[in-house]
Amino acid sequence: MPLVIAHRGASAYAPENTLAAFELAHAQGADMLELDVQRSADGVLVVFHDTTTERWDGQPRPVDTCTLADLRCLDIAGATVPTLAEVCVFARESGILLNVELKQSDIVVPTVTLLRAYNLIDRTLVSAFSASALRKLSRVAPELSRGYLMGTRSYHPATRLRELWPFLALREIQATTWHPAIELPLLRQMLPRVRRAGYTVNVWTVDDPAVMRRLVAWGATGIITNKPDLARASLT
Repeated sequence: MPLVIAHRGASAYAPENTLAAFELAHAQGADMLELDVQRSADGVLVVFHDTTTERWDGQPRPVDTCTLADLRCLDIAGATVPTLAEVCVFARESGILLNVELKQSDIVVPTVTLLRAYNLIDRTLVSAFSASALRKLSRVAPELSRGYLMGTRSYHPATRLRELWPFLALREIQATTWHPAIELPLLRQMLPRVRRAGYTVNVWTVDDPAVMRRLVAWGATGIITNKPDLARASLT
């Protein structure tokens, strides 16, 4: 069975990237939590997606200029910003897997240190769009699974080539997993080839049951979704 990976938790029903969303995702049968990690101005690893706080407080403050106390004051649709340590505690207690996306390229070492402290290395996949972050990750923690994220918004020729033919990039950073966006061109043709090359493939972000089943038929090993309950019902 493919993994049901809850995108920022059960974010269709609860505030994204919060403990409420992660707890609900677990209750809905998710196998893994996908979450975004950044570092605050006072050095705390926090779970937060955007580069600024503007979506939540109307102020374009970069996250790395905000202290943990500043971020805790944000109203995330009635919830608060959690730390990565708090999510690690939940993962240890619940047994759920983690897919940690690095939103900053310089937080590899503290992220690995925290995962080791909570004995979660073998239960965590660390993902990034940044090749430099993934290369550093392979040096710092070669035993940790690495996922290369690829999207559709960049039209730089080198980026587009990497998305259309990901093998060299996956090999170069010693990835275990490819994370293509559902909108990626030629995904139907490339997904089975990437699987045959020995990589697992988790596709993001998919909320349509028919599309989920089609991706699994093509060989997807995981579905990253805002609706883990729907994915669980559709793929069981």
